[in-house]
Amino acid sequence: MSLLLEFKDPLLLDPAVAGGKGANLARLTQGGFAVPPGFVLPPDTYRIFMAQDPGLEDEFDALPLDDPAALEQSCRHLCARISRLPVPVQLCDAVAEALAAFSDGTAFSVRSSATSEDLGGAAFAGQHETYLNCVGTDSVLERIRDCWASLWSARAVSYRLQAGVGLTDTAMAVVVQKMAFNRVAGVGFCINPVTGNPAEQSIDANYGLGESVVGGEFSVDHWVLDKKGGAVLAAHIACKTGQIVAGADGTWVADVPSGDADLPCLSESELATLSELMRRVEAYYGYPQDIEWGIEGGQLWLLQARPITRIPPRWTRDESAERFPSVITPLAWDLVEEGFHQSLAYSFELMGLPPFHGKWFALFDNYVYGNQNAVEIYAEGTARALSVRSAEELIAALPTLRSRYGWVQDLPFAWSRDLDRYLLGLGELMAEPLAGLPVDRLWDYVLRVKRLGAEYFLPNIAISITQRTLYKLVYGIVEAAVGKQAAAGCFDRLLAYCETKTGFVNKELYRLARKIAQRPRLANTLRSSESRTFLARGGFSQEPDIAALFQRFLQDHGHREVEFDPYHATWLEAPWLVLENLKVMLDSHLEDPAEKERSLKIAMAETERQLVAVLPEGLRFPVQELLRLARVYTSLDDIEHYQTTRLTLPFRRGLRAMGEALMAMGVVQEPMDVFFASAAMLDHAVRANTATVWQDLAEQISRGKEHYLANRTRSPEWELGRTATAAGTSGEYTGLPGSPGMASGPVFKVFSHDDFADFPAGAVLVARTTNPAWTPLFYKACAVITESGGPLSHGAVTAREVGLPAVMSVRGVLENLMNGQMVTVDGTVGRVIPESW
Repeated sequence: MSLLLEFKDPLLLDPAVAGGKGANLARLTQGGFAVPPGFVLPPDTYRIFMAQDPGLEDEFDALPLDDPAALEQSCRHLCARISRLPVPVQLCDAVAEALAAFSDGTAFSVRSSATSEDLGGAAFAGQHETYLNCVGTDSVLERIRDCWASLWSARAVSYRLQAGVGLTDTAMAVVVQKMAFNRVAGVGFCINPVTGNPAEQSIDANYGLGESVVGGEFSVDHWVLDKKGGAVLAAHIACKTGQIVAGADGTWVADVPSGDADLPCLSESELATLSELMRRVEAYYGYPQDIEWGIEGGQLWLLQARPITRIPPRWTRDESAERFPSVITPLAWDLVEEGFHQSLAYSFELMGLPPFHGKWFALFDNYVYGNQNAVEIYAEGTARALSVRSAEELIAALPTLRSRYGWVQDLPFAWSRDLDRYLLGLGELMAEPLAGLPVDRLWDYVLRVKRLGAEYFLPNIAISITQRTLYKLVYGIVEAAVGKQAAAGCFDRLLAYCETKTGFVNKELYRLARKIAQRPRLANTLRSSESRTFLARGGFSQEPDIAALFQRFLQDHGHREVEFDPYHATWLEAPWLVLENLKVMLDSHLEDPAEKERSLKIAMAETERQLVAVLPEGLRFPVQELLRLARVYTSLDDIEHYQTTRLTLPFRRGLRAMGEALMAMGVVQEPMDVFFASAAMLDHAVRANTATVWQDLAEQISRGKEHYLANRTRSPEWELGRTATAAGTSGEYTGLPGSPGMASGPVFKVFSHDDFADFPAGAVLVARTTNPAWTPLFYKACAVITESGGPLSHGAVTAREVGLPAVMSVRGVLENLMNGQMVTVDGTVGRVIPESW
């Protein structure tokens, strides 16, 4: 591979070659966006440079990762050692040749682009070095070497540890790019970064270079725009006193002319142009981005775009009311939530979507709520990527569909392969003897059921999403082929029949009901009896063949759940529920499923024949293949749910045995009360095994059951409300919302690094501003308040990444708040409420 590659080189689309930042600039350049030109030194060049000192590997291994002070000293020594290495001659020549393509005196920015940087898993905002206004080959080469060394600064090493990135799993690419001497610059979010509203955009801007906005050290103008048309919904025009400017001697802070300080730094037309740019970038990636931009003369430059790493939640029942209509016990949710989010991460990676951080579903007062902002953002991106308005569009999109979604063909087979391992695991768990086992062994059994279920469930969300996505794609094709008016009926006929487990189970019930109907005395006895009483009196014992069929049905399908929560019995434990289904079938005139299947298949085949006949020749096979896949995934989505419910049996078996043991200990009143514990408390009690902890668990279970029973009888609110203090309350402070949420804690003012050691865990971090070196404090704080910066500054970005409420640009807090004073920080509305002092 070459020592350097220009942005237009297709090889740079791979982050392993260009690093996150370089790959993004290459992709934007090749996507037709206005990006200042430049080139990338790939990680192989970094490795050639570092190989000059073989002893560095030993130093990497010897870093004192558990001692912050010693790590700081070791990393400083390590960076100095790296900075003394010479730049290889062949690299000097390659850089000189690349720079010669630009006019004399051109200034360049030199930016780090680590191979794990700016990926969805971690923003790495400001952790590695960036150098501006480098003129000449010697200056550029010196800064390239400094970027390589910055990979081993203490803050970069610490950040990799926090982000779960291996220290030596990251290499450093370097981006060299023509400087843009911007009149005004800033950042933009394709959603509202505080509320998560996907219908809004957010822009922060200041005069000069964008570093004044990203760094959070200066007052900035802030706008919230309507995404659809770019209209200004809200504006905060700051008194802008400082800007970062660049010239022949480097960069420096300059005063903003007094006549411009209180004026908006962007005009209405510039805001509209920026809004349109953000819409184009989001459409290009199929997912909302965080962009950096600058305006140089009349040129709007796109300087960077990254997927948004955090989506503030808006908890609603929209996504969950159908999946989880009823109350859920706390232990049941704890046992499945982790597996669900593991599946979400696995599925998004498989589908080429950015990773989702945070919770997609969460339990509030025993009801499951979904993060509707996340649902809309991911669904919108998928729908946009697969929207089809004409046959020509589909033909043009076929190569992309084949390359990007080739995994869709393989997933059903991979799922079927792994199903055997799951079923065998369930069989082994169900065969284990549990009688007489101590509580810790029983809890271990439950956790093994959980692990087996989580492993099996990994691709299942991808299956559900793919099925819905295929439906959207097929519907778009049908609508383009037959018109809007006929599309719905045609689509329904094309997917009228798919083989499903649900259909098969119903078919078996129908056949059993027909056999019972042929014996009028038995049928009348069943109709006139209460189902539990019927079974208590012998059930079908007088009809051995019917009894055998009924028992076989329970053996085959008895794991079917009544509700999602395994707290509730399945058909196997509550066979009277099956009898209720049989009664319904006895007293109804249902069409024979086999005849219905036949008529649906005939209509489906004829509709497909007619559709294919009107398609261009080049689309006939692709459309037939999409129809086949839509039917396959419809069947698969149903059968994966059918197989997932098999987990209910070992869960109930293990937890019932555990509940019986706890009842013998006096912790619960009845065995299934164990479902009202939290998994964390139950795990702690099992491992601690002290009388005090068991008593605490008993009290938690009692409260949990009381809470559950009370919530079971109420209707949950559709969207969780947000608590906000009334405006105008005496003594409160207002600023810009930086990171959503609310937290209370004691104030601790941080003015410099000297205050770091005394910062207490759980305090509210109050500062004039923050920078990347302050990141460790965010892991100790409960909330953040800064006197400067905006929602897109380092402090706000890091607070959102860590999940802390934050309010930015709050004037006077350092003077007026005292250390130890209790305050409540409402990052959603941008308000700080101090307690009386």
